[in-house]
Amino acid sequence: MNEWADRQETVRTSGRAPEGGAAPGNAAARNGGRPARDRTELAFFTDEGTLARLPAAYWDELPAGPQRHPLRARPVTLGEDWRVMQYRLAHTARGDHRARDRLEAEVGVGLAVRRAFGDAPYHQLFARFGGYHLDVREPFVFYEPARGRPLAALAGRATVREQERIRSELVLAVRLLQAVEVVHRGLTPHTVRWDGRHVRLPEPCLATRAGHPREALGEAPWAAPEQRAGHGTADPRDDLWSVAQVMYHLATGREGEPDGPPRDLARLPALGVLSTAFASTAQERRHPVEVLRMLNRQDPLQGRPLPADPLDPGRRAFDEELARKRAALGLDDDPVADTGPGRTPGRGLRALFGSGRTGMGGRR
Repeated sequence: MNEWADRQETVRTSGRAPEGGAAPGNAAARNGGRPARDRTELAFFTDEGTLARLPAAYWDELPAGPQRHPLRARPVTLGEDWRVMQYRLAHTARGDHRARDRLEAEVGVGLAVRRAFGDAPYHQLFARFGGYHLDVREPFVFYEPARGRPLAALAGRATVREQERIRSELVLAVRLLQAVEVVHRGLTPHTVRWDGRHVRLPEPCLATRAGHPREALGEAPWAAPEQRAGHGTADPRDDLWSVAQVMYHLATGREGEPDGPPRDLARLPALGVLSTAFASTAQERRHPVEVLRMLNRQDPLQGRPLPADPLDPGRRAFDEELARKRAALGLDDDPVADTGPGRTPGRGLRALFGSGRTGMGGRR
């Protein structure tokens, strides 16, 4: 059962009426018993920066998960049958500047990846960014639901061929994120999915720009030691640590060591190419391009730099408008001490991709 069906089943069996609507009646019965409220219009921006409006049917609200707190999640059907998962910052949490910054950063990463790799053969490696709107009462982003099951479901029983394919695609995904200067920070066997052909990285709700000061986040053993401690600056090799830990769990069904290589690494030849990824610091790990080479996989970006983004002018205008709104709300002038623990100033789109850039790469 895919993610949409999982969430749809949760809604169907929750026993609650849909938000803003009555309990399902005859109309819901004709729709297979699926509770959905009356349609309203949703305005949002596409990845190309175009303002779109579509009829929207909202499903029961669901827990967004600890990584997205305090955002709220809900399945939405746009138009006739475009099913997406929307994450929004409720108006009651508008004063949570850290959550607002994270949402802005997530949108920036989604735009960067979609525009750089949306039409590439490897676009299926990434969460499918759908749309967003940040200048509304409840800012939001939404994605198309991922297919497949979490890798944790295969732990200890994946075939050799599956392990090789998953390992290769995870390293490739980290390399591609490196090309747009992004560190994902959210790779675990519970968040990365496998549909039998391709892996799918989770939505980039924890992503940051390479070189940005690390925050203390993540859980052992999936997050690199220096990431959990919040020391130094984010590095794509942080994600390679996560890939190595995910692959160890996939091969053995066990969790690895939190601060270094597993004791039985020498008995797992399939993980030999990732041996340096278990090092306790990023500087001791090989770069993603080097690991790709060791896997006998060509770097798809070798000699092919990402093209200039034709949407740059529109994005600059967006950034200027966003900066104006933030200034009007007083978000840019708040002292760090007043914003709550863990907030890093300037984690929005402008900080993530530099002045005048909220994404990189070519048009999808």
